[in-house]
Amino acid sequence: MELKRVVVTGIGAVSPLGNSAAETWRKLLDGVSGAAPITHFDTSLFKTRFACELKGFKAEDFIDRKEARKMDPYCHYAMAAAGMAMDDCAVNLDSTDKNRVGVVFGVGIGGMKTFEDEITNYALHKDTLGPKFSPFFVPKMIADICAGQISIKYGLHGPNYITSSACASSSNA
Repeated sequence: MELKRVVVTGIGAVSPLGNSAAETWRKLLDGVSGAAPITHFDTSLFKTRFACELKGFKAEDFIDRKEARKMDPYCHYAMAAAGMAMDDCAVNLDSTDKNRVGVVFGVGIGGMKTFEDEITNYALHKDTLGPKFSPFFVPKMIADICAGQISIKYGLHGPNYITSSACASSSNA
């Protein structure tokens, strides 16, 4: 069997240590922890009150506001990291066969925020609105939508999939 070559040409990162690969790498080398008190929800009913949340991330810095509304936050992060990687790479997509360029993305789990919001909305309004979900519910939450959104944004027609193997997802990608 002939092995195919994979070339990583650019790097992008959105992490609790920073919103770029350079910032994340610098803080890793400096031994900085990304753990801090949880700010995204009320933790008063929980024993654990710290996590590794993103800080200072603004989806609008990377994605059109209208498009961002159709995506779960995890997809915002994927689009941002992919955008940084595309800016970092030396590939000119205008002179590249886009059928030979694909997207493989590592995802631990898909759109949990969308899932939470839809289930909460259903529980709060099921008696008045009936059993109703947003038409964007499934497209926003499925794990592989981020690879699809990246491919759409850059017009890539090669292989397109995600790996989902918990904390090893990005390594497997």
